[in-house]
This record gives sequence, C-alpha cells and structure tokens, in this order.
Amino acid sequence: MLARHAEDMFWAGRYLERAEDTARMVRATLLSTVAESPAQALHRMHDLTRTLRLEAPAPAEGAQTIAESLTSSPPMLRSQAGLDIDVQAAATRLVCSSAVAGSVVFCIGRARENFRSLRDQIPSELWEEINRFHLQLGHADFPGAMEQDPFRTLDSIRVSCQTLNGVLSTSMARGEAYRFLALGQNLERSLMTCRLIQARYPEMDGSSYDEMALTLRSVSALEAYQRTMHSSPLASDVARFLLLSDAFPRSVLFCLRLSESHVGSMAANGQPPPLRRLGQLRSGLEFADFDEMATDLPTHLRALETGVREAADLVGDHFFRNAEAFTLHSQAVKPGAPS
Repeated sequence: MLARHAEDMFWAGRYLERAEDTARMVRATLLSTVAESPAQALHRMHDLTRTLRLEAPAPAEGAQTIAESLTSSPPMLRSQAGLDIDVQAAATRLVCSSAVAGSVVFCIGRARENFRSLRDQIPSELWEEINRFHLQLGHADFPGAMEQDPFRTLDSIRVSCQTLNGVLSTSMARGEAYRFLALGQNLERSLMTCRLIQARYPEMDGSSYDEMALTLRSVSALEAYQRTMHSSPLASDVARFLLLSDAFPRSVLFCLRLSESHVGSMAANGQPPPLRRLGQLRSGLEFADFDEMATDLPTHLRALETGVREAADLVGDHFFRNAEAFTLHSQAVKPGAPS
C-alpha cells in the first residue's frame, strides 16, 4: 500500500474516533449540568475541555479558546434545553465549529477528505455514509438544531458514527487499509480514555454516584462497569476498569492489544520501533500492580499518554515517512494538540 494512502487511512480512523468520542463526552457533560448550578456547570465544561485538550490558545490573534469563552460572561440565562446559555454555546462550538480543531464537524470533514482520496480502496457504502454525514453536519440548520435539542442531535451524531463503524466492520476487507484505519481508531481511543481518567479522577471521591456515572457515560461504559464492578463508586475501581479491562473495547489495555496486533500484522519482518513501543506499553500496563499505580495515578497516566503519543509518532516515522501529501491531517493539526 502506498505510504500516502496508508497515512490517509490511519488519520481517517483517528478523526472518526475523535468525532465519536467528542460527541459522547459532550452529551454526558451536558446531561450532568442540567440540574446543577451555573458554577458547577462551568466546572464540568472546563473538565471537558481539559479532556479534549482544547485549552491551548487559538492561532488567530485575539481569539478565545473554548475554556476562555466559558468565563467571558456569567451564565445567568437558561436555554430551552434547561442548560446555561454559555455552557450550551460552548457545547455547540465543540460540535459545530469548523474553526475548533477537534470539533465533530472539523473531524468528520477531515475524515471525509481522507476517504475522498481513497475512493478506489474503500467500500462504496462507506463513502456514501461519510458523505451523507458530512452534508448533514454542514447544513445551515445544524447549529440551530444543536442549540434547540442538543441531546437528540448528539444521539444522531453517535448513531451516524456507529453506522460508519458498522459499514467498516461488515464491508471492508481485512487488508492493510483496514488495519491502518483500525490502528488509528484504537490509538486515538486509548488516548481519549487516558485523558478522561486524568481529568475526572480528582473529582471522584467515592461519595457520589453522579461523578462515577458521568465519567463512565463519557465512554459508554456505565452498564459494562455496573455488571463487572457492581456499581462501586470508588475512583480507583473506575480507573482500574477503564485502564485494565480485558473485555471492554474502550479500555486502554484493550486498545493497546489491538494496536499491537495490527502493527504486528503489517510488520514485514523483525520488530519495528512502533511494535516495540506498543509492546512495552501493553506489557507495562498488563503486568502492573494497580494498587501501586494508584498511589500516584496522575503521574502514571501522564506517562502512559506520552507513551501512546510516541507510539503513534513511531507509526508515522516507520510507515509514512515517504508520503508525498500530508497536509490534510497529522502534520497540519493533530487532534487534541496545539496548531
């Protein structure tokens, strides 16, 4: 497979995952703020922007970040959805603004552009679905729909993302193209789960079911967690599940195992650097003493996130370095990183 095509596929997977994760987290956060005070709602949105890594200054002079805009005026009014106006506006920007590198609209637009260059290598159903989704998000009424009924709109986005994943899983041959796309998805998913635990862990002291539920709903893990951990509200149990679960597909360990498997399948011979780094991360997490990790979990999470980013960079160095065109994705704007 040509390096530039492999890179397009890898970053299409990352953008698709980023869009779905953002929609899930925005919905869970908005749901948690409906019955809270304005100050609590703002705090929730700040946690969300930290998780999505959208705190860096915008490139345009004088522009505000999402986090800065939350404090620009007091949220005294309520929207029709029962949300504070500023919180609703911030959520709308995270979903609808093409100027926010990491918004749902931004990520789906980038994924579509990558798939457009790969029309001869992807199922026609996939192109039709990503094109339909892109047109839906670009409709003039879409921001208004997000403001009027954010929960229905976010549910629609989630369903569209799941439809795309369904098309991929049932229609795409398990060749290199699929493996690069799945690798991008799983690396991005592991990063988002790491960031979520980092942002939410200090908020969970074991005394509030709501804090636990918000964290788990952000990655659609509440029901799976309840069946596995018997609804324990302890922060350490939530972190253990999201990091180490063998069966939950959004746990960090689960994603690292899949990523290692995809890279191993594409390695021509030996153990290339990305495979070695993924193996180190996977084995370090798989055989770690979690009780020992929990004594300084933030430090371990930062190291783990850094390691996954390094593995993603090594994938680029090893597989894509000779790519001819790369302005559409990683070298232009990395999801969750400053421009």
